[in-house]
Amino acid sequence: MKIIRNIVVVFLGGALGGMARYGLNQLVGDPTNLVGTTIENLSGSFLLALLTAYAVDSDLSDTLVLGLGTGLIGGYTTFSTLMLATVTNIDQAPSRTLGLLLVNLIGGALLAGLGYYLGDRATIQREGSR
Repeated sequence: MKIIRNIVVVFLGGALGGMARYGLNQLVGDPTNLVGTTIENLSGSFLLALLTAYAVDSDLSDTLVLGLGTGLIGGYTTFSTLMLATVTNIDQAPSRTLGLLLVNLIGGALLAGLGYYLGDRATIQREGSR
């Protein structure tokens, strides 16, 4: 029964994450998908690392963490769209395309590190207050 619940939670989170991604791309209005995808991947890298670090030894249920991480954030971020946008835009705007690719890769790693650090610090503070 737990597996069914987890599948439903990931499905619902993924649907919400996908809608958030679509909404952000509409708001940004970038037809190449590079700007919206960059925002999604950078913020998603930070949020997933923050959630992961904070969830360690927390009172958050595994189901909630799964729904938020794999579902919501997984549906919100998109590596495949980044790769497709890179391939389809490289001829028209090589400098911009490669620059945004590097921002995604390097910025994503840096923001994941920051998110993990902050989540870990919050865990330490939470543990210290008990």
